[in-house]
Amino acid sequence: HDVLARVSHLDRQYPDDFKVLPIRGYAEPHTLTLDLGGDGRMGRWGDGETGGRGDEEMGARGASPRPPVSPSPTLLLLTGWTDYAWSSDNVAASQRGLEMRPPSLQVKDEEGKWQTVVANVGIPVGRPQTLVVDLTGKFLSASREVRIATNMRVYWDRILVASDGDRVPLRLTRLDPVSADLRWRGFSKEVTPDGREPFSYDYARVSLDSPWKAFPGRYTREGDVRELLKTTDDVFVVSRAGDEISLSFDAAALPALPEGWTRTFLFYADGFSKEMNIHSSSPDQLAPLPYHGMKAYPYAPPEANGLKAERGDYVERFNTRVVARPLPTLR
Repeated sequence: HDVLARVSHLDRQYPDDFKVLPIRGYAEPHTLTLDLGGDGRMGRWGDGETGGRGDEEMGARGASPRPPVSPSPTLLLLTGWTDYAWSSDNVAASQRGLEMRPPSLQVKDEEGKWQTVVANVGIPVGRPQTLVVDLTGKFLSASREVRIATNMRVYWDRILVASDGDRVPLRLTRLDPVSADLRWRGFSKEVTPDGREPFSYDYARVSLDSPWKAFPGRYTREGDVRELLKTTDDVFVVSRAGDEISLSFDAAALPALPEGWTRTFLFYADGFSKEMNIHSSSPDQLAPLPYHGMKAYPYAPPEANGLKAERGDYVERFNTRVVARPLPTLR
C-alpha cells in the first residue's frame, strides 16, 4: 500500500504497520519500495520474504518500471530510527532459529527480478539519524525502483533523493576544538510530543538521580580532555552516564564564504559504547577498553598485552576517576 505521505516529511509519521515479533527488535520480513523515476514518485509498503534472486514483491504488484529520468538519482537519504534488539533479545531470537537481516537495498534486473546490490545499508542507531546510500552504478536496468528489505524494526520518517543535477561545488574545512571539558552534569528529562517513541531529551530539565547503574572501573578524570579528542587513536574519553563534554570551536578560523555560498556544520565523533546486558561481554565491569583493530570483545592475549603497553601511560594519567564495584561479579 502507498506510504508516500509518511516518508515525505519529518513529522514522526512513518510506515509502522509491519508485523512485529514478540522479541524486541525483530519483525516479520517486509519491504519498502521506492520509485525514483518518472513524475509520480511512490513509496510502497509490502510484506514477504526479503531478498534473494527472483524474490517476488508482496503487496505492491502491478507497477511497471518507469523509464529513467535525467539526471539519474545518485544518493538516497534515509532518515529514521530503530527499535533495535539487545543482547538478550538476540539470544532469544537465536534459540527460536531467527536470523537478523539488516536493511538491504535491491533493484530490478533486466528480467524485472529483484537483486540485492547493497547487502547492508546500515541502520539509524536508536535515535533519529540520516543514512546516505550511494546509488551510483547500482542500477541493473532502466528501472529506477529500489527496495529496502529487512526484518528489523526500522522506522523511516523521511526519504529524500539527490541526483546528478543536485551536485554543487563544495569545500570542506576541518575545525578541531579549541576547548573540551569533561564534567558531571546529570540526566536530561526524557520527553515525547505524542507519547510514542522515539524519545528525545529536554536539556533544560536535569535530574541528578541516575536511571541506570554504573559500570565499576576507571573513568577519565573531569576537566580538560582536548588532548584525547584530537585524532582517532584509541585513546578515549571514558565517560560515565551523567557526564557531558562541553566543546568550543573557533569560528573565526573558518575562511570567508564566496558570494552566494552557505555553510553547513557537520559534527564528527568516533567512539564505542557498552551495554550492561547480562548476555553482553563483561557486562559487570567497564574493562577492557575497546580499540578499533580488535578481532573480538573481550579480547585475549597477546592482543591484551600489546594494548596495555601502548596505552598504559594514558590510562594512568587520565583514567583516575574510580567507580567501585557495588555488586558481586556476574557469572
